[in-house]
Amino acid sequence: MYSLNSAIMEYILFCRTEGKSPRTIRWYRQKLDYFEHFLRENGLPTELDEIKRSEIRGFIHHLQSEVKSGVNNPRRPAEDKSLSMHTIHGYVRTLRAFFSWTVREGLVKDNPMRGVRNPKVPKQLMPSFSEDQVRRLLSSVDRRNAIGARNHAILVTLLDTGIRASELTSLKEGDLYLQGGFFKVSGKGGKERIVPIGSTCRATLARYIHRYRPQPATPHIDNVFLTKGGRPLKSDYLYKIVSEACNRAGIDNVRPGPHTCRHTFARRFLMNGGDLLTLQRILGHSSLEVVRLYVHLDTGDLLQQQGKYSPIDNLC
Repeated sequence: MYSLNSAIMEYILFCRTEGKSPRTIRWYRQKLDYFEHFLRENGLPTELDEIKRSEIRGFIHHLQSEVKSGVNNPRRPAEDKSLSMHTIHGYVRTLRAFFSWTVREGLVKDNPMRGVRNPKVPKQLMPSFSEDQVRRLLSSVDRRNAIGARNHAILVTLLDTGIRASELTSLKEGDLYLQGGFFKVSGKGGKERIVPIGSTCRATLARYIHRYRPQPATPHIDNVFLTKGGRPLKSDYLYKIVSEACNRAGIDNVRPGPHTCRHTFARRFLMNGGDLLTLQRILGHSSLEVVRLYVHLDTGDLLQQQGKYSPIDNLC
């Protein structure tokens, strides 16, 4: 008999050796541990080869009917509403990847996920900041001190490049090419890509680095953005920086956080005439389908775009 817990530990080790990011590994571990907890608490089998489709479907139903949003997320407070279908879909994807691995490793003969369909996820438009909200967000930070200059540079970089929180916190000075107008980031799966930066972002980064960036706590630290004590920022702290800036700016109708900056960049890039293929490369997505989810054009946007690009008007 091979226990589910032992298989989870071995799978996490496999993910590390495959070079998956720490964030992705935490995602897998949290969801698999909760699945094991559900089985144990309900007196269901926790031996790997005894887990069947019925246990997995019972777990999905539990997520749909009993678990509240934010309960298993250490970065968000619990809310009195059900889990979103996107979150449930994430649990199912994790289980599908895990059990496919157990079959490949010969730990089980039959995949219990066979015949279990992914829950239907409604297509939702990604939230983003309006132009006015972006101005208020940037104005909410006092740039006359070291922390304010750093936080302003963080907001400008997120909004001008659309990089992920983990990419920003791991950004190195040696990967900055301010004169060339770009930097290199290591994205999901360790894939390196070039991200262009605008002139305002270049000037903002240069100001922070040359005037306000603290001395690194140890010689091997090369991160661009550092704490007051000279240590690399963590993603949770980055979320706090953006969230507090939103509060000061009076922005309460859009979910605060670095990922909303990413959505905002994508939307504004397209509104300013950028194309989807270029946006895909900048964001580091392997599929255009994912990029399309970032696009949110309201009525005002559509009217503005028609005014710019009307085929008939542009004949004149």
